Amino acid sequence: MVSVAALGMAVPASSAAPATTTTGTKPIERVSGNTHVLINPAHAGRTNWTPENESSLDGRPLTIRATEPTVKPAAAAATAASVWGTTGRLDAGNKVCTANVVSSANRDVIATARHCVEGGHDFKFAPGYDAGNAPHGWWTWRAAGWVTAPAPQGDIAFIVLNTQNGRHIADVVGATGIGFNRDINNYAHIIGIPAKREKENEHMFWCGGQPVAGPEQPSTALIDNCIGLDGGASGGPFFVNYSQTDGSAVQTGDFVTGYSWQGKWWAVSSYYRDDAYNVFNGAQYS
Repeated sequence: MVSVAALGMAVPASSAAPATTTTGTKPIERVSGNTHVLINPAHAGRTNWTPENESSLDGRPLTIRATEPTVKPAAAAATAASVWGTTGRLDAGNKVCTANVVSSANRDVIATARHCVEGGHDFKFAPGYDAGNAPHGWWTWRAAGWVTAPAPQGDIAFIVLNTQNGRHIADVVGATGIGFNRDINNYAHIIGIPAKREKENEHMFWCGGQPVAGPEQPSTALIDNCIGLDGGASGGPFFVNYSQTDGSAVQTGDFVTGYSWQGKWWAVSSYYRDDAYNVFNGAQYS
């Protein structure tokens, strides 16, 4: 028996609003197969994301390498993308979550949970967010898409951000690697930013452990050492191959919720497979 609870669920923002964009019009919706896409009408001319143009890995594993930031002080060497700098606060207008910058062809893609995006609006993202501070500012969106398969294993979404001052977000903070169809039992970590009444108490929380496959089919990835991933942490990266030297990592899923199973309390993460790649691939070329 699985007992599901609201650990890590998106937290409603203090001033919820209708699902509209800053233009006052509803997002353009495109649905096909297992993919649902939203287009910001203010930037519709900048994206050609159509869910019909899906690609499949047919179960084959794929890992896309991290992207190093290109914006750096004069004479400074490029550094690896650190998950501590690429993870940040996602503001969906009527809820807050966590998201992470992942390596993509357009250098504009962040990963989060579907329930953070579905029904949301005016998405904004602040990488490196801590205690109400956004060291790299807030980045707006031009498109978003998610997997339509049942939750929690299908609770997956990707958002395409606009450039800021002519720069892509991966140019500024870098992007972690991203992996699909990888083994689920590699030692892993989760980062999330729980939402607090006092924003000065909003800090990144992380945990790690040996994952096990959840009871769903296809299975989720479960870690039993994550008490503290409260509301607002949803959508945070589930990642492997973490380096203590430079903070680099490969994201292979996103944190969704928590439940009790087999006498333990588990942090539950979706896991990236073919359906996640279909959505990601549309996002990275939009």
